Amino acid sequence: KSTLLRMIAGLETVTDGEIAIGGRVVNALEPKDRDIAMVFQNYALYPHMTVAQNMGYGLKIRGIERATIDARVAAAAKILELEALLARRPRELSGGQRQRVAI
Repeated sequence: KSTLLRMIAGLETVTDGEIAIGGRVVNALEPKDRDIAMVFQNYALYPHMTVAQNMGYGLKIRGIERATIDARVAAAAKILELEALLARRPRELSGGQRQRVAI
């Protein structure tokens, strides 16, 4: 199953067949262009950043404007029940909370 997940994410080459995401064949797309994410068992959070900064980092490096990042982080935090934790740093979180931040 790990190889299959890596192929879907674009981290392994597909040698036969097609992988379609949302009806679009993605075999030839780079991982960054597939618009999907993969959460690893050993998740990595930046210890010097707050929960909100960690959650928004991927959008920030893509050049998304701050207001959009803030709105998307707030929406995700609500879904994941992390709203009260946005100002905390990873070391202040439980394992389950860290996992939800990594998602």
